[in-house]
Amino acid sequence: MCEDIVDRWHVGEKCLAPFPESGKLCEATIKSIEKDKNGKSFALVSFLDSEEKRILITKLYKVKTDHGKSLIFDDDDLEKPYFPDRRLPSPAVAFELSKNGDCIPYTINRYLRDYQREGVQFLYGHYAHKRGCILGDDMGLGKTIQVISFLAAVLHKKGTRKDMENNMPDFLLRTVKKEPKCVPKKTFLVVAPLSVLYNWRDELDIWGYFRIGVLHGSQKDNELTRIKQGKCEVVLTTYETLRLCLDELNSVEWSAVIVDEAHRIKNPKAQITKTMKGLKCIVRIGLTGTILQNNMKELWCVMDWAIPGLLGSKVYFKKKFSDPVEHGQRHTATKRELATGRKAMQKLAGKMSGWFLRRTKALISDQLPKKEDRIVYCSLTEFQKAVYQAVLETEDVNLILRAWVPCSCNSGRRRKNCCYKTNFHGETMKALYFSYLTVLRKVANHAALLQTENTSKQQKTHIKRVCNQVFSKFPDFVQLSNDAAFETISDPKYSGKMKVLQQLLNHFRKNRDKVLLFSFSTKLLDVLERYCMASGLDYRRLDGNTKSEDRVKIGRRFGSQFCWSQCCYIV
Repeated sequence: MCEDIVDRWHVGEKCLAPFPESGKLCEATIKSIEKDKNGKSFALVSFLDSEEKRILITKLYKVKTDHGKSLIFDDDDLEKPYFPDRRLPSPAVAFELSKNGDCIPYTINRYLRDYQREGVQFLYGHYAHKRGCILGDDMGLGKTIQVISFLAAVLHKKGTRKDMENNMPDFLLRTVKKEPKCVPKKTFLVVAPLSVLYNWRDELDIWGYFRIGVLHGSQKDNELTRIKQGKCEVVLTTYETLRLCLDELNSVEWSAVIVDEAHRIKNPKAQITKTMKGLKCIVRIGLTGTILQNNMKELWCVMDWAIPGLLGSKVYFKKKFSDPVEHGQRHTATKRELATGRKAMQKLAGKMSGWFLRRTKALISDQLPKKEDRIVYCSLTEFQKAVYQAVLETEDVNLILRAWVPCSCNSGRRRKNCCYKTNFHGETMKALYFSYLTVLRKVANHAALLQTENTSKQQKTHIKRVCNQVFSKFPDFVQLSNDAAFETISDPKYSGKMKVLQQLLNHFRKNRDKVLLFSFSTKLLDVLERYCMASGLDYRRLDGNTKSEDRVKIGRRFGSQFCWSQCCYIV
């Protein structure tokens, strides 16, 4: 039977094969056919974008033809979104949003959870009444997917062959003897940071058939022409491009503007806020998981952009809400101020209710996939302990430890408030606290993080001085680092965490699990990267220097359930 299947295929032949990113059947060309040591037959296939993949020969399908003229697929193959092997949280039925036929197509609704449907209803309700709103769900709860579901509903998408045919160029429609599509009656603008702009494009492509325009970079003039001709349903742009092209974009009649990371519109005097308020559109939808970052004035600014006048003028808001709440939160607040602050907060919540929707992970935990958290405590290695002790023995740390001791001048005051307010170099006690917390944290992570080589310009004077003092006791380590930094920095004996990580990665690698290594320190990312290189791990690194286009590719590759080769991702 297996030999019969192999005989059906030939090098250079066209076939349908599961695409690496989504598993969806796509046209490919067979480049070679081979057998492994177990006798299984594989084909190396090349897709249209030149990506290659080794696939079991039994997973290939013949290309069907329509009277020998064109490639066609089963209708099921054309459905969007398509997530093979994913458990469906909901029935495959459309979700009605209004009596006029607007609904979330079944192709999308089957993957949504209840709280996400509620979010779509919230967006649709405000859109239908031509007013703005803010969706403020926690990060990771699918604000992007809720917006895409809303767009699919108001653009009457079905996620099927019909949508795909509607998106064909006019000349192709004439080829298959169909009338060219009419100009879209609705056009939506999505404004997002550059770091997630192309992620929006990919998500729109995964979840449905949308006519998308990306207004950014060298092609923005061509895209502006397409937009003005009404050839786009959803236009994606960045904050900066919006500022540069505001006049041209104001010539378009937008059905709604959707702003990702709307908390950036927090300063009434900032150029970004003036630009966003200068965009002509009645329905303004903001997405943010952190609408309140520093103070309540920022909350007013975001809400006043989305729903002008809802919270009154800036002066009114300050008098009625901001000042009472902030006064009530002070340590010295009186009972009257506490009570007034609580009443002001309740009144503010009442005003925002219906316009601002926020769900936290804790609030809807029963609807989320189960997650298991494990905290692994790592002991310091012997080398780390020695370095840690060397830090504790410095003069500055001794000064800190004795700060509360009565001063030797017999004044009766503590040393830190008398003759020892600063160290020999004039650095205050407060500055020393935070400096040495940073130093000790670095030692606990990896001893190599203390080294000043190549990073001294970014370190403060006192930290450099401490590093020099400490490593003067470990000349061998310094010499090894200078002579063979690659081997030294990736050696687990210099870090207890690296020692444990080595065991965990071996375990995950054996099980073909994906691993995400996250760090707040870019230098620690360097350490992790060198360790992955030394261990022969295939990895990808994602940081602030990663280009936007590459960022999307890396994220897409990591999210693909068909990708195990790049098992380690460093962020």
